[in-house]
Amino acid sequence: MEKINLKFLIVFFVLFFASSVFAITIESKKQEMHLDKNKGYFTGDVKVQVGDVVVQSPRADLDLEPETKKPSLATFFDKPYAHQIKDNKKHEVKADIIKVSLINKVITAQGNAQTNVLEDKKPTIIITADMQEYDTNTSLMKAIGNVVINYEDMVATSDNAYALMDKKGDVHNLKLSSRATIKQDKSIIKGDDIRYSKLRQDIIVSGNTLSDVTFENGDRVIIKARSQQYDRKGNTMMASGSVHVDYGDYIADGPKAIMHINSKTNKPEKIIFIGRSKIVEKGVNSVEADKITMTMQPRTFEAVGNVKTNIEQNTTKENDNKMEFSL
Repeated sequence: MEKINLKFLIVFFVLFFASSVFAITIESKKQEMHLDKNKGYFTGDVKVQVGDVVVQSPRADLDLEPETKKPSLATFFDKPYAHQIKDNKKHEVKADIIKVSLINKVITAQGNAQTNVLEDKKPTIIITADMQEYDTNTSLMKAIGNVVINYEDMVATSDNAYALMDKKGDVHNLKLSSRATIKQDKSIIKGDDIRYSKLRQDIIVSGNTLSDVTFENGDRVIIKARSQQYDRKGNTMMASGSVHVDYGDYIADGPKAIMHINSKTNKPEKIIFIGRSKIVEKGVNSVEADKITMTMQPRTFEAVGNVKTNIEQNTTKENDNKMEFSL
């Protein structure tokens, strides 16, 4: 096998790792350097190693800057494979074509792009898309077209996804854009956009949002709203804007609702409806007030402010202050 050690330094980055300066070594069965054409051609079991990063493909091209003859773009064809092993983590990239911009420090995986992150040889995250791009200057990763993200027991899908990474490959912020969905076990969250912040430990969903959540005790809550926010630290789920809640035999509508979840049992404890809201049971009994607190166990209601109740046979009661009762 013919081996050439190219005497130049390049900046190379694959997937989630910080950019560094390395000498590049290219191994292949055949290598051609055409300085007059500013091109390099490599065919047959091509293997490129930059530090601890390895890229393998049947063939690759290298574009050179016309004036300096320094490399500007490396293109790997025919389903290349790139990987890096760091401590107990292995990062892999597969695609029809992988392009590495050595000037802009951007890596692009085109066609059936797949990113795998393994920890102790077990996959922790798998991302597939039509195209994936990583900018080493901003640590921003983009996945474009038919995005599917498998993470532990969750599956996220969207038209596009944007992730801000750190040097270890951990996600700090994640945005799912256009027809975004997150599925976990029997629960699902949908919206035009979904954003996740690792620092704040919250999920923000906006635009035609839907949460269909089934808890460990079997309780199922369906929430529709203009926007929703799940705060993991505070164990709360907040919905705003034309809120519609379907819970068991109860249907509720109002401008805003906050659901509190028990951190130990992961069961809903109560839902607080803020602003003029109405709860209807089985299409007959109802309560309407400026603020309603619905406790799950035992099932009780506390209504405050211009309270109006309708209990069977259209019997109507009004109270301007406060009312506690069970339906």
